[in-house]
Amino acid sequence: MLNSKIIRTLSLLFATIFITSSTFAQKQKVWFDTDMGNEMDDIFALSRLLVESDKYDIVGVSSAHFNNADLLVFEKWNQYPTKGINTVKISQEENEKILDAFGMLKISHPMGADRQMGRAWGEYTPRPSDMTKKLIEVVQALPEGEKLDVIFIGVATNIASAIAIEPSIAKKMRLFCMGGKYDIKEKIWNKDEFNVRGDLNAVNYLFNNPDVEWFIMPVETCIILTFDREDTYARLDSKYPIEKLLKQRWIETNPDDKTRVIWDLAAVEAYLTPDLAKVKSVKTPPENHQHKVNVYTKIDRQAMFDKFWNKIREYRGKK
Repeated sequence: MLNSKIIRTLSLLFATIFITSSTFAQKQKVWFDTDMGNEMDDIFALSRLLVESDKYDIVGVSSAHFNNADLLVFEKWNQYPTKGINTVKISQEENEKILDAFGMLKISHPMGADRQMGRAWGEYTPRPSDMTKKLIEVVQALPEGEKLDVIFIGVATNIASAIAIEPSIAKKMRLFCMGGKYDIKEKIWNKDEFNVRGDLNAVNYLFNNPDVEWFIMPVETCIILTFDREDTYARLDSKYPIEKLLKQRWIETNPDDKTRVIWDLAAVEAYLTPDLAKVKSVKTPPENHQHKVNVYTKIDRQAMFDKFWNKIREYRGKK
């Protein structure tokens, strides 16, 4: 039998090994792709991720376009004049404001494509951009067995284009998004939704690729995550740069709205705190390649709401 001195020595050795391995454990790498210029919920979603930057290795924050047919026939889209509008540039500028407010401009933040994959009648011709180039580089540099988690809360153009350019990266990513509609009771998909309509070709490309591991937050599930304007204003302290931007974004984009659905935050919170959402594996739409994807069917609205505000308050103490 081992004497007590040897046992104590071995115990200390194993404890040291455990502490050392835990200290140097790899953080999960995350890439965030957003049409930040389109609506006000994106800034809440990205802020929720960035306050967790000590727990995750955020390797990229990229910009997505928010092109849509209304830009051709209306003088304004939200607060932006539509004449000569470059939507991805707007998203890029907003991303840089947020990263600057967090003091995180060192995070890679490439610009994405300025238009959809393919053409108006279909096709899957990719749209190369600084984003696709960098994303491919990041994925190809991953160690064997490691995957990159990609959260995209706008059109799928950038992610689908990167995979179309370099198909081998599909198996080395997990995708998380907000968009589309899915009737869990009837088991019916509906692509009549803003993010999907912004690049239907890209969405179909992803649905047709069985190598893609995909978690989808449909609008029916996240529509319950609403914020009240006056309550939101009261909770935000403008002496903190990021909180000032959060309030400013609501004022600039939707000043007359007393409440807003913070759609994209639900997708990010479901990723960060999986216990707050239920997931079901379902078949892809019948017009696409038949395999399974993951759909969020239910979220804990109050817990997500509380989690966001608690994390924003906690972050004040870190600055």
